[in-house]
Amino acid sequence: MSRRLILVLLCFCFSAAATEQENQYEELYDQKLSDIEETTTEIGQQQVAVDSNLTESNTEDDSVEAEAGSVSEPQAELALPEPPKPIIPIVAGKTDQASASQTTEEQPQEETWGPLSLLNTELSPNSSATLDWYSGHLPGGFELATPVVVIHGKEPGPRVCITAAVHGDEVNGVEIARRVVKQLEPEQLKGTVISVPVVNIDGLFRKDRYMSDRRDLNRAFPGSPNSSTASRVAYSLFNSIIRHCDSLVDLHSGSMFRENLTQLRADLTIPEVSELANQFGAIPVLQSIAPSGSLRGAATAAGIPTVVMEVGGPYTVDEKQVDTGVKAVQSYLSSVNMLPRSFFWSSPQPVFYASQWLRARDGGILLNRVELGARVNKGQLLGTISNPITDDVEEVFSPFNAVVIGRAQNQVVSAGFAIFNLGERRTIEDLEQEGEQIKKQVAAQNAEQLGMAEGQTEQPAIDSEQQTEQTPAATEAAGPETTTEPSQNSANQEANVEEPAATSEAAKAEPATAVQPATDPAPVLEPIPEERMPQPEDEDG
Repeated sequence: MSRRLILVLLCFCFSAAATEQENQYEELYDQKLSDIEETTTEIGQQQVAVDSNLTESNTEDDSVEAEAGSVSEPQAELALPEPPKPIIPIVAGKTDQASASQTTEEQPQEETWGPLSLLNTELSPNSSATLDWYSGHLPGGFELATPVVVIHGKEPGPRVCITAAVHGDEVNGVEIARRVVKQLEPEQLKGTVISVPVVNIDGLFRKDRYMSDRRDLNRAFPGSPNSSTASRVAYSLFNSIIRHCDSLVDLHSGSMFRENLTQLRADLTIPEVSELANQFGAIPVLQSIAPSGSLRGAATAAGIPTVVMEVGGPYTVDEKQVDTGVKAVQSYLSSVNMLPRSFFWSSPQPVFYASQWLRARDGGILLNRVELGARVNKGQLLGTISNPITDDVEEVFSPFNAVVIGRAQNQVVSAGFAIFNLGERRTIEDLEQEGEQIKKQVAAQNAEQLGMAEGQTEQPAIDSEQQTEQTPAATEAAGPETTTEPSQNSANQEANVEEPAATSEAAKAEPATAVQPATDPAPVLEPIPEERMPQPEDEDG
């Protein structure tokens, strides 16, 4: 009984304690809830107050702006201060020019494309004009301006010059220059094109190849201001116009009633000229050494790469050949990024030729049997030459597989007259090597004509000091061993002047290669046949 009573009392105590604890929790929870509600109410009141303040401030700003009207403008946002400029230290002993160059190096500027000054005229970019060049070669003291067409492009680029009618009977080049310039627009051109469509204006009026003083203008460059008429015109053209060019295309045609397939004449042994000749599309390129006094030779010597374009024949306009020439010049302008478009060729690579002229054995009336540009096989009939008195007929056959790149027009020819120019396709490397060999043979022929070869054979034996000064060609042919042995021989001769026997024994003891270059020169390439050497008909124009 007592145990039950104790258990009842314990249960009562536990229930009373639990009830009291629950009441305490409820009081704490209610207090927290009330605190949260009070905080939320205060935050809401503050937000309402802030919104009301913003509304009042915006209203005041609007009223102020309305009152101000157009008198004041709204303030711009505050900009950040500019960064400080770099401080350039001043070093004792340096001038202002040096400091200026230092500043320029630190802040490089882009290349500017400015105006062009030519013939006392200044052309701004993106413009074109026809200028006047007075060559002063008309007889009687008359003056007639030769037109010079200039297209100065919108953007920077090369400066290309085009000349035509250096010979007055060559009109195909005049038409090519006219068509090329007509299709150029300054806003689409990068660089400058300078065209002199008629150089020999007096010869053009007279339909004459030469100048009024019967001289060939294309053998008078670079000219002189105090010499012949042709030399004065050449001097004026070269210094007034040509020296302003980066490259030059000189347009010509065949002479003496001969006609040429559209082709380039270029000295491929000069790297800059060879690179220039590669950019005219698929027209033939002939290895050709510039004649003395020619515009091509003078301009190339002045650092202006130049090629000659031969187009058709004299006196007449061959429209088919002219179209090919226009396309070739435009292809060049496109290749150097002066024009935005490109020009399609069925065979885009240039074709390089070595050429050979066939000459008439007997005189008579020439009748052609093949056209320009025709591919002929060895033994194929090219034409006939008929004697008008005896009726004898000479048949002309091709000696090898070739392309007809030039021919004489149907006419009366004399014995030895050049009638067919046959081109044999070659690699540019072969033509470069052949060009170097031709230059050496021409130099040797000139020396022989001047008697230099005979004079050298009559000279006494070369002494030791002259032996050490060998030409580069002899040095390369002799090899590295022979370049040092002549100096050793000279040293032995100085040391043993009174002992010729010892010197001869020492010479016998030397290897055979040491004396071969002096007595037996190194083997050279076979000489180029006379018919493959430069001919007068191969000269420009």
